[in-house]
Amino acid sequence: MGDVMTHDTIHFVENLQKILTSPLCLQENSGYLDLSCCKDIKEEELYKQAGNLPQYDPITEALALILETMEKGPFELTRLGINELLKSYLIQVQPDNEEPCTKCYFECIYQTYLFSLLDIYPYTDLFWEYISTCFDTISKYLIMHKLNKGCQVFLDKISIMGKLSAQKGLHTSSIQHFLHNMESWAREEGFDELADNAKNNRFNLEAF
Repeated sequence: MGDVMTHDTIHFVENLQKILTSPLCLQENSGYLDLSCCKDIKEEELYKQAGNLPQYDPITEALALILETMEKGPFELTRLGINELLKSYLIQVQPDNEEPCTKCYFECIYQTYLFSLLDIYPYTDLFWEYISTCFDTISKYLIMHKLNKGCQVFLDKISIMGKLSAQKGLHTSSIQHFLHNMESWAREEGFDELADNAKNNRFNLEAF
């Protein structure tokens, strides 16, 4: 906590980069009991697994640091944190993990986005302006690297954010531009279903 409050940007970024080089936690840990993942649990299983711990998750630790900057400021630390998280995603996403990896990272991005919509957060416009400008870069990278399935997960999450932003009165020009570009790039690479989904989301962005 003290590290964030020093407003030392170099130390903050170094700390995040160190955290984000740890192995990702993308596989279900069968030793840790998550009640949301089971419909029926026997009493003996409950006691047997009571002391088991979840795997270390570097993405969650990085998310906690970014959310702390959003609570305490300044915005520059939040911007750097989001940037490091997104760069880490592009490094980590591969053909053999594109769906779970994209879901993991963008669930965290979505949590920061939801925090940015709170009335207590003073930098909503700055946050949305920054993060929405990153979407073009990410979608182009995914498409050019043939990560079609990961790009679809990314599109689904960003489209939710775009519709919610429109409802909140935030600008949608960057999202419209991003969706148009994604459609064009996907079409050029032969990902017609992805292109059609991007087109449909663009047309429905402000339909409430």
